[in-house]
Amino acid sequence: MKRTHALCAVRRLRKGERGQSLVEFVLALPILLVIVFGIVEFAAAWRTYQVITNVAREGARLAVIPSTTSDAIVLSEIDRLLQLSGLGLQLRTVTLTCNGSPGLCSGPGSTGQADEVQVDYSHTFVVLGPVLDLMCVGCGTGYGTVVLQARSVMRNE
Repeated sequence: MKRTHALCAVRRLRKGERGQSLVEFVLALPILLVIVFGIVEFAAAWRTYQVITNVAREGARLAVIPSTTSDAIVLSEIDRLLQLSGLGLQLRTVTLTCNGSPGLCSGPGSTGQADEVQVDYSHTFVVLGPVLDLMCVGCGTGYGTVVLQARSVMRNE
């Protein structure tokens, strides 16, 4: 008789464990989802950063070529490369400078001077930004958008 009573107690315990497992799963699921979406979102931000780094480098390379006569040529190439990579032009800012002065160095007297191309791009975190904003209610800062910057400097030869 004692064995039957113990068997019933084990069966009751197992039924309760199913509910416990469900509660543990419900508690762990949001954390796992934030981790997965975080990995995806940071991968997208890293890809965007790599794209604007390459675009800035190509813009600086084009700027120091002697046949480049105007800033518009460099800007149009930067815009073309951004569009080819799937990034929107409305979110970018491009700054062209020659030895700290606005505009590129051009002409025969520009040998040895440095051209600098800086590309700034606003990247928006689609999932993590709103989650972070919810966690910090009243902070007044938007965590959903960051400005990625890439700068490349090359010397005219």
